[in-house]
Amino acid sequence: MRYPTITAAHELLFPLIRENMAKSEPAPYYDDERRGIDRLAATFDLMQRDEYADTLSKAAYLFCSVIDGHFFSNGNKRLGVAVLTYFLVVNGWKLSAPNLEDLKAELQHFFPHLRWEEVNAFRYSHEYFFYHLALIVADRKQKGSMKFTEEQKAVRELLAFIAIEPR
Repeated sequence: MRYPTITAAHELLFPLIRENMAKSEPAPYYDDERRGIDRLAATFDLMQRDEYADTLSKAAYLFCSVIDGHFFSNGNKRLGVAVLTYFLVVNGWKLSAPNLEDLKAELQHFFPHLRWEEVNAFRYSHEYFFYHLALIVADRKQKGSMKFTEEQKAVRELLAFIAIEPR
């Protein structure tokens, strides 16, 4: 299994976020926030532990940790989406994009307090999915009283809904 690295974050993910995910709100210069970099590196190390038995469990831990940990002054949700996508893709996973109503229903199944937003900038259902999943993880009102481990399990199940395992 391949894991994200700080080098990949510096060379690929941070520039990707600044160039493609900073249309309505500027992305921070993650490289300038040493404490955030150190915490991100620690998360990359921790996700390799055996307690996260499969790829989707590791991906859920990574996603929730980056967003909940609020490592950087801004852009944590975008970083969570970027690093999650990177991790799945480098390990051969593909993302399917069921229709928007199915995605919304699945999100609401796990997170009944979901507040759905229409965003004109998105063209694909998976963009809506990741956007709303990141908002839920970041917003205590939308995820309710879930503990971190419960949140990870819900995110793992949601990832299983859209991610296609390599053959």
